[in-house]
Amino acid sequence: MAAINLEEEKLKFKFKMKLDIRWSDMDEMRHVNNAVYLTYFEQARVYYFHESCRWDWTEIGAILANAHVDYLKPVVFPNPTYVYVRTSKLGTKSFEIQYLITSVVNGIETLTTTGYTVMVLFDYKTNSSVVMPEHLKERLRNYEPVKF
Repeated sequence: MAAINLEEEKLKFKFKMKLDIRWSDMDEMRHVNNAVYLTYFEQARVYYFHESCRWDWTEIGAILANAHVDYLKPVVFPNPTYVYVRTSKLGTKSFEIQYLITSVVNGIETLTTTGYTVMVLFDYKTNSSVVMPEHLKERLRNYEPVKF
C-alpha cells in the first residue's frame, strides 16, 4: 500500500467523529481488537447519514454488501481516536463509504486504519434491492463531492 499523506487525505472528508474506546473493545495486548473496527465503521456511518442526508430509515434501508479494513497501526486506549467518513462513490443501487481512523499519539494525529464498505439500497417490504432515490443522491452531493 502506498504511503498516505494524512493531511491531504483528511481534506476529502467533511465528517469527523470522536470514538469512545470501551474497555471491552480491547484485547489482551491492550489495543482495539480487529473485530471491533467494523462496529466503529457502523457507528460512524449512522451519525454520518444523519448529518449528511437526514436518512429516513422508514422509507428505505441499506444493507452491508462488502467491508474492507486495512489495519495500519494499533488503536490503543486512552489515545484520543477519531473516524472520518465520506461517500466515495454512488451507483444506481449501491454506494461506497470510505473511512479513516486516526489516533492522537504524543500530540500527533496518526493514521491507524483505512477502509470502505459497499452499501446496497434495500426495501424490507419487498425484500429486494432498489434504486437510490434522487433526493438521497442530491443530499449526499450537496454535502460533499461524490464520484459516480
